[in-house]
Amino acid sequence: MKIIKTANKITSELLNKKKIGFIPTMGCLHDGHVSLIRKSKKKKLLTIVSIFVNPFQFNNKKDFKKYPKTILADLKICKKNKVNYVYLPQKKDIYPEKKIIIRNKIHFFKNYMEGKFRPGHFEGVVEVIKRLLTHIKTNYLFLGKKDYQQLIIIKKYLDSINSKIKIVPCDTIRSKNGIALSSRNKLLDHKSLNSAGKIFRFLKKNKKQIIKSKNNLFYLKKIKEFGANKIDYLSAFNLKQLKRTDKPSVNTRVFLAYHLNKVRLIDNF
Repeated sequence: MKIIKTANKITSELLNKKKIGFIPTMGCLHDGHVSLIRKSKKKKLLTIVSIFVNPFQFNNKKDFKKYPKTILADLKICKKNKVNYVYLPQKKDIYPEKKIIIRNKIHFFKNYMEGKFRPGHFEGVVEVIKRLLTHIKTNYLFLGKKDYQQLIIIKKYLDSINSKIKIVPCDTIRSKNGIALSSRNKLLDHKSLNSAGKIFRFLKKNKKQIIKSKNNLFYLKKIKEFGANKIDYLSAFNLKQLKRTDKPSVNTRVFLAYHLNKVRLIDNF
């Protein structure tokens, strides 16, 4: 496993390399990330993991500063799973200019859910992906379904620039109590983890009723009874039409964002 810290070096290392699989991350790796790495290795791809905490996708500077950083543990995970390259760029490698201007045209799906509650978030996500892809000329981009809205928006962006990069969607990996693995889970105490598990199991059990419901008040009330102190959204979308729906189908997913104390969690199923 090679660790590379500069844009010029990673670009030169990958020159003329073929069949590349790329997993962009912000570190604090867990089994969800490992599943992406394994999927890339199973395809017999030259596998690259980047670790870079992107400041432009955080709405709150405090969230950016307190984002968990576990670089030594992350490198051990990458080595154990036979990653070929780990790219550890500094901010100056990704954003070399003094004044950052983000002008990407983002698909209209950004106006819902995360885009609504975190204005500018998807602009920041697309910007860092765009810049990373100028350093890493990949064939495959591995993204988790836990951030399904993000996955769709990145795909729409790549389609808009006629990119030949193939996105490989990877299933959400969950803990024993059902909650989606996330770096934010490290910020939860035992009581909050227990509450998150109850919320997920309740919603999954009632997903068809939630989709059909004209009024989610009952379900919102139950989420709060399980311990959530704030709910940003509970919405069902048809992913083929990218519209809200009240019809259960193979294309329908329920999306959720809520707060347990000061920790914000998202999920979909």
